Amino acid sequence: MSLLLSLPLQAAAASRIVINKGTNQLAYFKDGILLDVFPVATGRQPGYTPEGDWKVVVKQVYPSWRSPAGGPLIPGGVPANPLGPRWLGLNARGTGGSSYGVHGNNNASSIGAYASSGCIRMYNDDILWLYDRVPLGTEVSIINSIENLNDWKNTVRVTVNGSKPQYEPHLGPVRAGEATCLPVRPLAAVMGYQLYWDEAGHVLTLANFEREITAKPGSDKVTVNNKVYTADKAPFILEDRIFVTATFLERFMGAEICPKEGSRTLDLKLPANPAYSGLARYQLSLRVNGKSIDLPEELAPLREGQNVLVPVRGFCTAAGAAVSWNEAAKSVEIVNRASRVLIPVNGSPPLLDGTVTATRANIRIIDGTSYVTLSFLTGVFGFLADLDTEARVLNITTDFTRVLSGPAPV
Repeated sequence: MSLLLSLPLQAAAASRIVINKGTNQLAYFKDGILLDVFPVATGRQPGYTPEGDWKVVVKQVYPSWRSPAGGPLIPGGVPANPLGPRWLGLNARGTGGSSYGVHGNNNASSIGAYASSGCIRMYNDDILWLYDRVPLGTEVSIINSIENLNDWKNTVRVTVNGSKPQYEPHLGPVRAGEATCLPVRPLAAVMGYQLYWDEAGHVLTLANFEREITAKPGSDKVTVNNKVYTADKAPFILEDRIFVTATFLERFMGAEICPKEGSRTLDLKLPANPAYSGLARYQLSLRVNGKSIDLPEELAPLREGQNVLVPVRGFCTAAGAAVSWNEAAKSVEIVNRASRVLIPVNGSPPLLDGTVTATRANIRIIDGTSYVTLSFLTGVFGFLADLDTEARVLNITTDFTRVLSGPAPV
């Protein structure tokens, strides 16, 4: 049986450390989740580093050091000090936290070896990271086993379409129970999704051109294009990052998981259409002058950066304008009783009643449908747009009264 399964129940505490003298490794848990495994150095002799269950009772920045054989006190932060930048003192063998500890080093080549007088050495970057996350009272188990603690990880490497996402140090794939969980932000970036966080509602939104996914950390309910599903495990917040399971990526974000026999690499495939780059579906209800307007599912508004894009024909027709294709000008033409707008599809400036307007339309033609920014339409035609982000309703107020039909689909 894996040692991971036989750890005491304290492993579910807010912070916990397991050190294996047999393999010179340190595993760090937070809230029962295995974040990472670090290489360490332990005692030169088998009995030097004390096995057992201890606690962190002292934390010190740039600790001073004196050789056990005597000599001058070497201040912290100087190259001659072997303790490095941080000290996590343990109450091992009845001591008060000044004899045994987890600390940095001044000899990086010793990490991974049996080299200390009993303490646990780490790379300096690693102890700096760990120190900030380990409070006083943290449980520390020191064991002696041949088991590689890296085997406690379900996944050690993730690729998306052959590329490796860029994680922050020690915040890549983690093990939560039997599930592999991953930080969603770096994955969303390489999977072609835009990520939005609503701090007030505590809601995560992931969206590309085809899907808009909303989820709330701590809840297993996930909404995809207005349909509600139940996830196998709720997204959760760890280290101020949102983590989701690999199954979440497959089931809701559309990734294909390509397992490799005998490998702990998680290969994900999600081909991205460059025509949709930067576009995110925005599931909104449309109301014009208080009346609900039903747009087809495939004509949902989009987000592009800070801009909201709306389908020209569906939106303008609902608002009382006429939309047609002007072949001579190679432009989308919008007419109401007061104004005529031409929007060239080649990106040239729009024309308002024959005059160039400085207002950008940012027109996008996607699968035969024209989209322009909502701000362009409100600025040109003067109607009012109120976006209720909480209710997800776009309210339009307009005095348009005339509807014309164009000869060709746009």
